[in-house]
Amino acid sequence: MYDGTNIRLEDVKNFEKKLLKHGKILSLKPKEEIINKFFLEKGHNIEHLKIEYKNDDENFDIIAKDSVIKLMKSLREKERFIGIWALDTLLHLDRLDLYYVLNRFYQVLVEKGLIYLSFRFGEQDFFKEGKWHTCFTEKELVDLVGFTDFDILEVENKNEYINVILKK
Repeated sequence: MYDGTNIRLEDVKNFEKKLLKHGKILSLKPKEEIINKFFLEKGHNIEHLKIEYKNDDENFDIIAKDSVIKLMKSLREKERFIGIWALDTLLHLDRLDLYYVLNRFYQVLVEKGLIYLSFRFGEQDFFKEGKWHTCFTEKELVDLVGFTDFDILEVENKNEYINVILKK
């Protein structure tokens, strides 16, 4: 069931039930009331990294990419999260930047912390409506994660997206 956005409530519930008992969750999405309410009701705190972009901006992918990289650099290693929620947030980054961001995520997660990622499924990256889309097949995503210290907990292909939960 979709809530009117790109969020599937089953995906949020599936992610949350795998998280450690209580703690801080980092969301790379702008503040979303449904996500906030759900995680707060489950006893978690949620912190948002705001990505600076406008949907009508011609340079959307450049601004989103710069915002994510800048924000990742600003995270201090002492900050610890039990989970990171990154639905449709990183699909505008190229593979090298994704590798950097995944390694930063690893540094700010607690042991056994989780990250939820979502990318476009496909064999060819593309540019559409002013936005760059990095696409992955399951094998390509497994290969990328293989260059990090994460373990893949779950991979799912559906609705033209590939969703993955990684564990530290």
